[in-house]
Amino acid sequence: MRLHWTILVVSKENEGIRKFKISAVSIILAVLIVSGLAGFSAIAGYELYNLRTDLSRIALIKERNEEQSRQIETLSEKVATLDEEMIVLRGFNRYLSGIAKVDIDAPEEIIGVGGGGANSLAAGKNTPVLTEKILTRNLHAHIKQLSDDISIEKEVSTELLAQIERQRSLMAHTPSSWPTRGWITSSFGWRESPFTGKKEFHKGIDIASRKGTPIYVPADGIITSYRNNGAYGNLLVINHGYGIVTRYAHLMESNEIEVGKRVRKGDKVAHIGNTGRSTGSHLHYEVLINGIHVNPQRYMLK
Repeated sequence: MRLHWTILVVSKENEGIRKFKISAVSIILAVLIVSGLAGFSAIAGYELYNLRTDLSRIALIKERNEEQSRQIETLSEKVATLDEEMIVLRGFNRYLSGIAKVDIDAPEEIIGVGGGGANSLAAGKNTPVLTEKILTRNLHAHIKQLSDDISIEKEVSTELLAQIERQRSLMAHTPSSWPTRGWITSSFGWRESPFTGKKEFHKGIDIASRKGTPIYVPADGIITSYRNNGAYGNLLVINHGYGIVTRYAHLMESNEIEVGKRVRKGDKVAHIGNTGRSTGSHLHYEVLINGIHVNPQRYMLK
């Protein structure tokens, strides 16, 4: 005999009674269906919650990636600008090296990775994440190389400017002009003495001119001596530095010459005289390099 349940439905209007018979199997089946629907609803709700969480997380990651992309693009543009400035700096150093007449070895050229903008970020077949990682790595490597290059170029600039300054100073302290106006009556080297008729080595040149003709400093220097020196008469000595010394003999007596005074090229320092052993008013002019007499005419370019 089968087990079943009878359900009575009573209506108040006609007071009729309806009977429904439900088997145990039907009830069990209904319970299972309801339980299944409830379980599915719970699982679906859980999955929907996780999906919403994942979507929020994906949106946040996407926003961060977009911000990183913008930062990488800005950094890339800045690196490109630094690359251009580096090119200008290297060009300036090459210009300075030409002035200083110094050969410099240029650092190996760096292939720039900056300045690509949005197009470069999207270029290639890599995924956006991989592209950004590669570009970020390249940018960091390039920035380090750029930093090293800037340090090198700064050192090069400093050394070139120092070299130029040394050359400028050397030029300013190297005699390059006639010390006075006149004509050369006796050159540097062996000659016949005007006093003894014997051969003697003339350590300078004689420039004849009227007594009182001004004498000008041929290069920057310091007056180190002014005194009467027998045959040389009144003798003025100027030390120009770098081992260069000039001497001026047979000068007129002067109370205006100050030992220790710094003088610059073109300054009037004395006057032609006829003191000491001399046959007439003239300037005996000597140039010494590291204590050795050299031909003054080599330093009388104008």
